[in-house]
Amino acid sequence: MVHQLSQRFPDCRVCGHRDLSPDLNNNGEIEPEEWIKLCPCFDVTQWLAQTSAT
Repeated sequence: MVHQLSQRFPDCRVCGHRDLSPDLNNNGEIEPEEWIKLCPCFDVTQWLAQTSAT
């Protein structure tokens, strides 16, 4: 389903809840100690790139 949606909407950003957490220390990177939610427990962008390659 994620692959179908990303094909239909190629400019969208697929991410996990944790990737939408605020950058509390304003260093330009959302680090684990800043995550509001831990889910998913993996990097969605990296996972999507790996599963799209197969």
